[in-house]
Amino acid sequence: MPNESKIIHHITDYNEFKNTCLDNGGMAFPELEKIMYDYILSQPSETMKFQECVIKEEPGENEELRKVHLTFRDYNMNNYIRLWGFKSNADGRVVDMKVDALDPETNEVVYERQLS
Repeated sequence: MPNESKIIHHITDYNEFKNTCLDNGGMAFPELEKIMYDYILSQPSETMKFQECVIKEEPGENEELRKVHLTFRDYNMNNYIRLWGFKSNADGRVVDMKVDALDPETNEVVYERQLS
């Protein structure tokens, strides 16, 4: 159905994430991947720990979009860091990219930044 989301990957294990997304290009979203490497994976592993990666194909207004949603746990700030973006499947154009921080106790967004 054209109006339904299709889950491509749902990963909660870091080794599977590394194999599928980092080593084999499973994210298919190099712009988001660069931000992840520059700002998240450059942190020490004791500080920033992988939690989840969800990759979906979703209908947009006039086109199908690839949505990548990454969650990491920041133990220095005691927040979840969520990095996500939408990319056009038709022409590869980045539609949206954001990062936010979520308080794990209140589920309140404590920081949000538009990246594109």
